[in-house]
Amino acid sequence: MARLYILGLSRYYIRRLVREGYSDEKCLGEVREEELAKVLPKRLVKRIQERIKEDKDNQEVKKQKLTVEAENCEPEPAILPSALKTTNTTSTSHNLQPASVSSPPKTENLNSNLKSKNQKQKTVLEISLNRPDRIIFMGEKIEVTATEFSLIHLLAQHNGQVMSYDEIVNELWGDEENAIYSRVSYHFSKIRSTILKTIGKSKRNKEKVKNIFKVISRRGIMLNLEEDKLKIN
Repeated sequence: MARLYILGLSRYYIRRLVREGYSDEKCLGEVREEELAKVLPKRLVKRIQERIKEDKDNQEVKKQKLTVEAENCEPEPAILPSALKTTNTTSTSHNLQPASVSSPPKTENLNSNLKSKNQKQKTVLEISLNRPDRIIFMGEKIEVTATEFSLIHLLAQHNGQVMSYDEIVNELWGDEENAIYSRVSYHFSKIRSTILKTIGKSKRNKEKVKNIFKVISRRGIMLNLEEDKLKIN
C-alpha cells in the first residue's frame, strides 16, 4: 500500500487501515467515503480517492492506446506488380531504378538534439510520483526513502514558500506519536547529504544544494527553485 504513494499516508495510517481490513488498493477503491473517513482524516480520504481515480483513468487511456496501436498494425493488402512489357532485345525491368529514401537534413537532427539537451540542462530538480524511490537532481538519479520523497514533494508543491516544522509534521505524520520538528530536520539534512554524495562535495555544489534546500532560521525550511527549473510528473 505504501507503493501507492499518497502524500501523508504514513506507516501509522497504513497500520490503521490494515487493522480495519483495508489491505490493498482494491479495498480502498471499493470502500465508501463515509466508512474510510472513520479511519483516516478527511484530507487523506480525498487524496486516496483522487489517486485511485487517477489510476483508473490512466489504465483506460493505456487500454485505448493499445487498441489504436493494434488497429494500426493490421497488415495492408498486398499490391501485386503488373506484368512488364519486354522487347526482343532488352527487358524493361533493366531500366527500373530503386527509389531513394530521403533522410532528414543533418541540421534538423542536430537542432532537435540540442533542444532536448538544453531542456535537460534547464531542469534542476525532477520528481515523478511514479518513482517515489528516487529524484533527479542536476541530471543525476538520487535514491531516497519514502519519507524523504514525501518531504521533497511537499516542499516542491510549495516551492518558494517557507513551511514551518509544525506544518510539515502535520502533513506527513498527522497524529502519529513522537512526530516532532527534529524528525523533519533529520530527513532534510539527509536529503542534502545524499545529493552531495552523488553529485560531488565541491564548494560550489555545497552552496547550490544549501541554497535550493534552504533552512530559514526560526521559521522553517523551503525549496528555493525557479519555476522552469522544477519539474513534477
